[in-house]
Amino acid sequence: MSRKGHPGARSLALGMILLGLAPLLRAEDAPEPADNDTSPLHQALLAYKSGHYDDARIAIDAAEKATPGDLPTEILKARILTELGDFTGAEQALRPLLTPNGPLEVQLALGDVLLRKRSFDRAAKYYSLALQAKPNDPDITLKLIYAKIGGSDLLNAAKYASQLQPLDPDHPSYYFAKAALAQATGKTQEAEDDIQTARTIYGITVTNRHLKTYLEVFAASGKSPTSDTTPPPLLKNPPPK
Repeated sequence: MSRKGHPGARSLALGMILLGLAPLLRAEDAPEPADNDTSPLHQALLAYKSGHYDDARIAIDAAEKATPGDLPTEILKARILTELGDFTGAEQALRPLLTPNGPLEVQLALGDVLLRKRSFDRAAKYYSLALQAKPNDPDITLKLIYAKIGGSDLLNAAKYASQLQPLDPDHPSYYFAKAALAQATGKTQEAEDDIQTARTIYGITVTNRHLKTYLEVFAASGKSPTSDTTPPPLLKNPPPK
């Protein structure tokens, strides 16, 4: 089969990426759209990956009109709205897709929206549900730890952190969990040391990718994700839910 592949196969591949293989979809992890594919969904994905969120919003609106109710489309729409700061719109896109037991990818996307919104207790609820469906996943576990710390539940945050592996070859979750717990208890030097350890083991690119979420939880709005300075203490008065 050629590199381009069959259009149906490309759509299936995109669906798998959005719906399970990369449940906490980040722009830098999204695939390149297939060659010569000008569908609105692929154009939205390309704009999202490139960080052109206004363009992505226009394309995803067109994709939504073409395939209303399509799960990958609605999840990507929620991701785009989250990056644009429209947390209410992102929630509205996701809630009709929820069922009593999932889907997993919707639970994760809702958790991410609520984490960015600093609705920590609600984010923890959806991460907990997702972790039941996918136990021991380091991405989900780390996000749940952040949400627990945001909700001042340090005891359970430490419990989940103890389940992470210090030398996971694919994920620096152990060191970011340690750093988050240290930062939350005022041990800023320990937090810096843990992040530096992650940087040494996993490299600058991977570490800064995860540092972005860490700073979104701990830092003031607008803090650069590539900053080498210690993030300020966790915000004590998050916006109302």
